[in-house]
Amino acid sequence: MKILDRYIVSNYLMGLLPVLFLLLALFSFVALADELEEVGKGTFRQIDAFLVLLYTSPRRIVDLMPVTALLGGLMGLGAMANHQELIAARASGMSKARMARPVFGAVLMTAALVVFMQSLLIPVSERAASELRSKALEETSLESGGKLEFWTRSGENFVHVNDVLLHRILQNVEIYTADDEGRLSQLVQARRATIVRADTWLLEEVVRTRLDGMTASEDRLPSMEWKGLLTEDQANTLILPLEALAPHDLVRYITHLEKNDLDTHHFRVIFWQQMSVAIAVLAMGLLSLPMLVGSTRAISASQRIMMGGIIGIVFYLLQQVTGHLAGLFNLVPSITILTPVVALLVLAVTAQYWHGFRRLVQRSPRDLRGAGA
Repeated sequence: MKILDRYIVSNYLMGLLPVLFLLLALFSFVALADELEEVGKGTFRQIDAFLVLLYTSPRRIVDLMPVTALLGGLMGLGAMANHQELIAARASGMSKARMARPVFGAVLMTAALVVFMQSLLIPVSERAASELRSKALEETSLESGGKLEFWTRSGENFVHVNDVLLHRILQNVEIYTADDEGRLSQLVQARRATIVRADTWLLEEVVRTRLDGMTASEDRLPSMEWKGLLTEDQANTLILPLEALAPHDLVRYITHLEKNDLDTHHFRVIFWQQMSVAIAVLAMGLLSLPMLVGSTRAISASQRIMMGGIIGIVFYLLQQVTGHLAGLFNLVPSITILTPVVALLVLAVTAQYWHGFRRLVQRSPRDLRGAGA
């Protein structure tokens, strides 16, 4: 049985990889077109566009992994079904539930890979992509070093940021304001700056110094709001989107917002969407086996792939809809987002045992008494 288990796992993975490469190439081509539009702005070059495409690939892989788990299973295990190998395994005494065991192991490894990429690989790669994209900002200059330190201009203000924590919180911010004659009129220093709305930032532990001729006055404030700290292009480039944050960083960011009595509902929605991906991979991967066993004669390979594609698209849209519903109607994110994913997982697991359960129910009481004797 161990040899057969390894054979099933290898066939599943051999079907998974081509599907992943095909979908990744398709979506990467679309993303490359967007990146090439930035070539020529600032010091952004064509090689930078291709590097950005490379660095953002892990995030696309994670987004595509649930539907890939289903289509890959239909491709890899479908080849076994077409060669009657699944029927031979059933004839040798291997039940559908037993056959699902190696598939579950392969899908579990895939889900673990997703968690690894979400926690470690994606934040690092997205930050590297962010540094490359910053070359397209003509009024922004990044300092070299391990920190994301930069100078930028926003209106009449010159802004210096020492680093970006959790890929979204600006640390040690200095805002220099000049008067009409170009002389420094105000300096605002803040320990942290957190974006709270589209163009509004919350500055914490603020020291504001006003200069009037030869005199200076200083105010210390626990917090204050500041509009237009970064332009929309600067914020989109230098601050990572929430979907690119590691789950543990997102939890820390939510905690930081709660300490400042800020709304965290949208961030919780993103967190539970991240958590649902690994469960979706398990559900979609396990669903591929019941769609194959017993259906090779009635349904052709192309029909199975088309059916899997439809299921994958519908499931992806359902995930997006539940996330938007949770945000629009202030629903509990964990329940709203996880309910369809968990329901699909229960359906996939139940399908592995349904055939055996149905046979047990259909057996007559006489057969059961005979088996007991």
